[in-house]
Amino acid sequence: MSLDFIAGCVGGVAGVFVGHPLDTVKVNLQTQSAKKPKYTGTLDCIKSLMVKEGIKGLYRGVTSPVAGLAALNAIVFGVYGNVQKNMVNPDSLSSHAIAGASAGLLTSFITSPMELVKSRMQVAGTQAGKNPLDCLVKIYTKKRLRGVFQGLGITIGREVPAFTTYFITYELLTQTEEGKIASSAQILFAGGMAGVVSWVIPYPVDVIKSIIQVDGITSQKYTGYYDCMKKTVSSQGYLGLYRGLTPTVIRAFPVNAVTFFVVTWTIRLSEMKFKTPENLHFLSMNMDVIAEERI
Repeated sequence: MSLDFIAGCVGGVAGVFVGHPLDTVKVNLQTQSAKKPKYTGTLDCIKSLMVKEGIKGLYRGVTSPVAGLAALNAIVFGVYGNVQKNMVNPDSLSSHAIAGASAGLLTSFITSPMELVKSRMQVAGTQAGKNPLDCLVKIYTKKRLRGVFQGLGITIGREVPAFTTYFITYELLTQTEEGKIASSAQILFAGGMAGVVSWVIPYPVDVIKSIIQVDGITSQKYTGYYDCMKKTVSSQGYLGLYRGLTPTVIRAFPVNAVTFFVVTWTIRLSEMKFKTPENLHFLSMNMDVIAEERI
């Protein structure tokens, strides 16, 4: 049971360092003014942040997801693994779907305040707070728990379908013949594609969530989710709901490829009993697979 949590924790930290720069770009593109945009696109945003603040600008707010995503991924993979294993037919796609949805629902209560702080610091920098904790304290002081969980409902609306498709896609792409295990290359590809699919499907919901969560830094523009969506579509058309999709997709593949790779191999190596000849042979075979892939 604890192994799923530990593997998720290690995989989450690895994924953060790979993908945070493009997440910063995504949030800035999603939340910029449609009438007076700061950036013309992904490359312009990266260039502007680098010129202004250097690499530090792309890693603004990283301490929040590093601290939170270690715990978050531990919960995601821990809840998913334990729910899936306790289903009547654990290997069925419906079991993976239910387990993924359960993980998405529970983690929303951590994801929502964590992304609230991250998004505000990515967009407003020190105006939002000196550090993630200071930002969170400012939000709580101003609006109490209602402010801390601003965007919770729509976060649930994103996470449940996202994690359902996330784990189903991964399972479908890592299916092998009975008695065989997925290779490292297959794990990396499946993990990357799972990340892409899980973002593309609920992406418009994520755009509204990002806008809602940074709303109120200087002034309140929207009365709720529907009002935000209505005004966004009215001013930008339906394409406005896909702002920042390019850096998100680019980021999703390597982040989730690395995450699944680290999680899978953490579990595999931890479960082995190295003293038995059978498992020594099993480990040798898999190390050969890794060596062949590197070549």
